[in-house]
Amino acid sequence: MKKYLLYMVLVMVSLLGTDLTDFTLGFWVLEQPKYSISDYSHIWFFEAAPGVLMALFIGSLIDRWDKKRIIIYGQLVAGIGSVTLMLLHYFGNLEAWHIMVVTGIGSIASTFVFTAFFISTTALVPKSKLLKAQGMTSGMFAVISMVVPAMAPVLYEAIGLNMVFLIDIVTFSISIIAFLLINFVVVEKSKEEFSLKNDWIIVKRFIKSKKGLIQLITFFFFIEFLTGFVDVLFAPLILDFSGKYELGIVTTVVGFGTLIGAIVMGSRNKISKPVRLIMTINIVVGIILSCLWIRVDLYVIGTLGMFVMMIFAMSEVLNDVFYQTVVPTKFLGRIAGFQEMLIGGAAPLSYLISGPLVKYLEKPTNNFFSELLSYFPGSTTTVAIMIVFAFSGISLIGVSLYFRKHKGVKNLDKLYELEQRKENDNNEEKEEGNELIIKKKESQGINEVKERTESEKDLASIEL
Repeated sequence: MKKYLLYMVLVMVSLLGTDLTDFTLGFWVLEQPKYSISDYSHIWFFEAAPGVLMALFIGSLIDRWDKKRIIIYGQLVAGIGSVTLMLLHYFGNLEAWHIMVVTGIGSIASTFVFTAFFISTTALVPKSKLLKAQGMTSGMFAVISMVVPAMAPVLYEAIGLNMVFLIDIVTFSISIIAFLLINFVVVEKSKEEFSLKNDWIIVKRFIKSKKGLIQLITFFFFIEFLTGFVDVLFAPLILDFSGKYELGIVTTVVGFGTLIGAIVMGSRNKISKPVRLIMTINIVVGIILSCLWIRVDLYVIGTLGMFVMMIFAMSEVLNDVFYQTVVPTKFLGRIAGFQEMLIGGAAPLSYLISGPLVKYLEKPTNNFFSELLSYFPGSTTTVAIMIVFAFSGISLIGVSLYFRKHKGVKNLDKLYELEQRKENDNNEEKEEGNELIIKKKESQGINEVKERTESEKDLASIEL
């Protein structure tokens, strides 16, 4: 676990600088008169979509390549992107499309880094401790999600965007240098020749062999699509009736929910029926989102947002542990890549349409529901975003209830428990084997002492 903690901290140090840059770039785009919420949402799209589209290809390569080099080179590519944006901004040439291109490349690099780290976890942590390990990882993500929103507006105003870029460069440099110096754990690699066709056959065969897995993937596609609207529209919602500092405070409070969820999961040694629990969790999220319109202010959004993120953190930990438990390490990258390609494509899709959707809803709101403007703070933008949030919440409840009743969900929970039992049986066999070895060594030692004693007696008799 010590090596796992070291690797996790180094990756998170690099992520801290990246997230800080992304957050302040969002401020910069929304402050420019020539850009709109649509431009802002398009940047989110490019930040996610390229990595998703190439996920299966990336997963295939990761299964065959050295994980340490992948993590180092991935961070280096992302760092070069930050340097490029810093220079463009310094010379006054930074445009939204520059950010889209660089974040698109960074999306691919980040997919390499985090998938390699995800797979390395299986070599660093036994299955019985995966829940605790993923809880710690989620906790680190939560700390970053709390620190970044609080720091970003202060740093943006105090030192400017270029100095924030410089912080990003320092953090990824520290991580890269550290990974170059440490000995990385040996992770099982596939010895097969690279072939997307063969990899697709392996993935398809595995999914078919695990009844209910396709339903779980479909479920998460809908979940990612619906919650993607909330992700991308959260900042524009707050900024429509408040300011950057208030956004930072609220986002920090919301991030605290992720930390709570991570602590809850990390404190558990084991859990039963994780897939069914994921469905139940998302029903609760749907209820919160569908009722959020009742009162819209910073306190309510911050408090309910904290509960939503707490529940989401628990859901993500359970999903990661499930896959790390039931999928063999040698092709975990390919399965993770396939899952990311299908599920990960949902969020960028909602990012892409969220801006135009809000703009479309603003017109009827202004023309036919003008009384709502006196009920909600801000402008028609707030009203339109709250309509989208309510739609997402109601749909989330329906989707979760439907899949929760599916027979395949019960099968997946049985599969998880079976793999956990296998791990426990293997550990018991190892312990019994170690005890036998110790007893054998002890008996050998006793025999050696007896032989030496007899030899000494024989020697004494000869001397006499």
